[in-house]
Amino acid sequence: MTKNHHHLFRTLFLINFLITLGFGISDAFFPLYCQNIGARGLLLGAAIGGYALSKIIFSPIMGALADRFGRKPLILFSLGGYLLISCSYLVFSNLTLVVVLRLLQGAGCAMFRPVLQALVADHTPAERRGTVMGTFDISFYAALSAGPVLGGLMMDIWGFQGMFIILSLCCFCAFCLACVGIPACSRKTGTSRPFFAAGLTRLWPPSTDKGPLRGLLLFILGRACGITACAAFLPILLTSKMGLSGFEVGVVMASATVTMTLLLRPVGRVADYLPRPLLVACGGVVVPMLYLLLPVVADFGQVLGVSLGIGAFSALSQPAASSLLIEEGQRLGMGATLGTFNAFLNLGFVLGPVLGSLLQSSVGIQSVFIAIGIIGLISALGFAATIRVHQPVQQGQVTVPVFLSGNHPE
Repeated sequence: MTKNHHHLFRTLFLINFLITLGFGISDAFFPLYCQNIGARGLLLGAAIGGYALSKIIFSPIMGALADRFGRKPLILFSLGGYLLISCSYLVFSNLTLVVVLRLLQGAGCAMFRPVLQALVADHTPAERRGTVMGTFDISFYAALSAGPVLGGLMMDIWGFQGMFIILSLCCFCAFCLACVGIPACSRKTGTSRPFFAAGLTRLWPPSTDKGPLRGLLLFILGRACGITACAAFLPILLTSKMGLSGFEVGVVMASATVTMTLLLRPVGRVADYLPRPLLVACGGVVVPMLYLLLPVVADFGQVLGVSLGIGAFSALSQPAASSLLIEEGQRLGMGATLGTFNAFLNLGFVLGPVLGSLLQSSVGIQSVFIAIGIIGLISALGFAATIRVHQPVQQGQVTVPVFLSGNHPE
């Protein structure tokens, strides 16, 4: 990477960290804020669920728009919207207006994340995709780990207003960084065709196209479903079945994220040398098997070991999956591909808690972890089925299977 590329990467890393930190602070306590201003029943569900629904609907559209019109305009527009909405929480407390603001926030997130990822992908050399994407993902997971802790501290000191002040400051700093640090020539890949035809309609290729996008979408759907269901119901399992203290539950819940954050960069380096599809499949199979162990662990040490394993094998698949996604984006349109991927990611985030709630009330809480384990295994096997194991390609003077040459398609 050139010096300019390093500068751009650092800018994008900080922008992603600030936005994730701001929303990690506010999202953890947003349901409490809604209840505090009188949200109950349908309005509470709309405020919480509408945010995810907006991201699902708008992510592919905004990603395709980025291919059409360029990265920087949409990033500035989304960050400006983030800032305006965050400041609005400081002024307005009308419940209906808060629900509308939350829906707009989801649309802004749908615009921001795929476009930011596309901009990183545009400037990532093929031979370092694993390292770069693994390093970039640290900005997300580190902020996600720190956000709830800092948010709880702000709420204890200054209440909900303090929480939204920090969110607004994070958005303001990110907007300023984007104005100064992102070059105006950040590329666009639009054509004379309508952006839906140029981007979205190419994302579900015909059966003769053996690219792994379908498998990646299935993989992330199953993985996201497992992440949110585990986050929602593991604390209940640990307190009701094992009688762990609040501190012990907190350590277990944080251990997977911290482990993943620490391993992302070194595992990203590994993904530049080993077959990326194999790493995705390996992590995708082992994590669901660890979910299946959660109902039978007996003490704090065992559940901590399982949680550490979940973090480690999640890290194993993350940079490799991101690298494969970039390769598909170069084929099908970067923004539209990443937007669709994020839509499936958010769909999984919605389905996980819904499925978990239904299973807990009807069968019991242990069935939640059995279900997400089975779903995860199915999604990993579905991904593996999309990889071209048998079709050979030329790489230099040697013919190798595409499965083994997935790291360096050039």
